[in-house]
Amino acid sequence: MRVTLPSLLGLSLSVLVATASGVSAQITQPNGLVYPVNPNNGETQLFTLFSNRGETIDWVNDASEQPNAFSPLCDFTATLVLKQSGSTLNVGWYNVTGSAPSASEIYPIFAGPLGNGSVGMTVTGQTIRESPNYQGGLIGFALIRASAPNYYFTERQYNPECTGGPCDDGAPAYVGRWIMSLSYQSTTTPNAFYVAFEDGNATATGWSNDGDYNDYVFFFTGITCSGAGETCDVPGAQGICAQGLTQCSGATLECIPVNVMAAETCDGLDNDCDGTVDDGDLCASGTVCQNGRCVGRCEEFGCSNPSLSCNAATGECYEPACENVSCPSGQVCRGGSCVGPCTGIVCPGEQVCRVGACVDPCANVVCGAMKACQGGICVDTCSCSGCGAGLSCEAASGLCRDPDCVGVTCAAGTVCNPSNGQCVDACLGATCPAGEMCTMGNCVDIPPVTGGDGGTGTGDGGTGGNLDGGGTGGLDGGGSGADGGGRPRPPVSSGCGCRVPAPGGQDVPAGMALVLLALGVLRRRSKRGGH
Repeated sequence: MRVTLPSLLGLSLSVLVATASGVSAQITQPNGLVYPVNPNNGETQLFTLFSNRGETIDWVNDASEQPNAFSPLCDFTATLVLKQSGSTLNVGWYNVTGSAPSASEIYPIFAGPLGNGSVGMTVTGQTIRESPNYQGGLIGFALIRASAPNYYFTERQYNPECTGGPCDDGAPAYVGRWIMSLSYQSTTTPNAFYVAFEDGNATATGWSNDGDYNDYVFFFTGITCSGAGETCDVPGAQGICAQGLTQCSGATLECIPVNVMAAETCDGLDNDCDGTVDDGDLCASGTVCQNGRCVGRCEEFGCSNPSLSCNAATGECYEPACENVSCPSGQVCRGGSCVGPCTGIVCPGEQVCRVGACVDPCANVVCGAMKACQGGICVDTCSCSGCGAGLSCEAASGLCRDPDCVGVTCAAGTVCNPSNGQCVDACLGATCPAGEMCTMGNCVDIPPVTGGDGGTGTGDGGTGGNLDGGGTGGLDGGGSGADGGGRPRPPVSSGCGCRVPAPGGQDVPAGMALVLLALGVLRRRSKRGGH
């Protein structure tokens, strides 16, 4: 998973994905003063604003200059919710490029300057993401002033620098920049932030502000911090409770679970989040839960793979080598050893391994408007959330794809190769679970292959139990094969993603090759008048 945040004080930092909210606990200006503060000047303060709007925001301890850049979504709105200044200014947005934007690169949000009667004014119109000026990345906000300095930015590194008095300490330039805005994430509205500006003069020797950040307070919806909305693993959680999406939390990201604990069902998922998949009596009488589905008990229906034995007590098939092996929770016995149920399995295409079976994680997931299923979770479509570096948005699916595969439609059983945009067999490189083979992009049970019509070994030569071979149990083979009292041929090896050449040079799965050979044998026998 790729998760990054915009620059912090001009420095590039990696995102911290945490389970606890980050606490900023005020900000410190380059002259050493700590804000925000209540100057007790009779003005409406941030704490009153938040309380009146039903927000559980701590106006002091939640104060932060981060995030200072945002990712615009599909439903951007802007509202002036508080103004305690006599000035008449406007606010604009700009593309975050790593350089200070010029005047022509700052795009006003409101139709004109905001006077004292503008509180409550909302702009909904065209979203930033739909604007021809939007370059596809993060955006910042700027208070558009009537005099120099002409702009105060959410990105601190572009604000005026304090170089005199207590600020002249030789620190890096970004430390000496004035913090002209604070960001507060809404606790009542998803993907929404309050951006609070001070509008007084800020110069090299000081600033003419009282530090309460109530001069212009905007409420922006349809924005999120960089990296939000990505799929993630909830630390310490198990089963479906471990599936999460990243969410803004001040200067960091939280991994928020998207599923709640539920009753266990036979579906290959740990629904009750206890660390064990499909545990308990989940199926109807006469059936047992195996690989995420209810199947008939083996003492009645047998095992689809003849190399397995039947445990009449549990109704499940098992490898003879695992008869006396007991594995810890979350592991299975394979070849006499305890391993993870998905160890060694490489599923074809976009399928994933669950409880030893390859499944489509989005097969039964229905997402709402402007949502798309990714890894079994409904996420914002890429037209709203954008895509990371090296990826492009595919409008049809709503997901981020490799650029060469955007708009490429592949036939059933094939997938797009991101290296060249060509459709290739989805089974290439796949390793199916034991007893299965990959065909048409899916792992399916290997059909049991038993002996043929016995005889005296006249079937196309060869020795041993091979197709068209002599000896015991071969199709069209000699000795005492099927219909001749002999034993069936050994089962086909399973769990293989190998492929063998077919006529015409096209690769086919090894298991399918055996089926094709068997069909060829039967066809030859038919021509010879065989039964």
